[in-house]
Amino acid sequence: MSQPQRGERIFFFYSLVLFGIVAVFFPLHALVNADYLPPMRPHLHAHAVLMGSWFALIVVQTGLIGQRQVALHKTLGAASLVLVAVMLPTGIWVSYDNMLRTGAAQIFYANCVNSAFFMVYYLMALNWRQTAALHKRFMMLASLSIMFPALGRVGYVFDLNPFAVLPMWLALLFALPAYDLIRERRIKAATAVGLGLTLVYIGILLMIGPPPE
Repeated sequence: MSQPQRGERIFFFYSLVLFGIVAVFFPLHALVNADYLPPMRPHLHAHAVLMGSWFALIVVQTGLIGQRQVALHKTLGAASLVLVAVMLPTGIWVSYDNMLRTGAAQIFYANCVNSAFFMVYYLMALNWRQTAALHKRFMMLASLSIMFPALGRVGYVFDLNPFAVLPMWLALLFALPAYDLIRERRIKAATAVGLGLTLVYIGILLMIGPPPE
């Protein structure tokens, strides 16, 4: 996102929706299903702060581009390297701890897959940071790849079948090609890559299976 131009506002609102889901449903799940929460150990608090910071950062970054604050956007983008380097291992630690506590490995395996795809999209976003159309789409796809835990909390709050999370995630995914088709009359390269990798991603998740109810 290095070009000194206004970014499309859709990416700000898209990132705001992702942040809103995370910010609302993790605490709401804690209130509604307090009896099912794990012990609140320090690394859980660290994980919550770090993941929340990522989604907040995406909102700020898209907002900065909308305001043509490119220099600050670049500075925060560089700082995101540190955030990611701490955030992903902490998330894996929390998932591994959950597996040891519950004996259910599905969430641990799924979150390892989520983290791997996040890194693929994040590194592609960094590689094409000089090409705004690719950079911002890869960043949205990176954020979307770690949304399953938050969408899972939506399912827990409303007592939905575990597989109900998938249509919610797909609705968020297909908002990107829908936007491309409406605005550009074609699907952008980054979006097409994301759709292709999604087939692999979903196939792996389906092989892992849903978490125990």
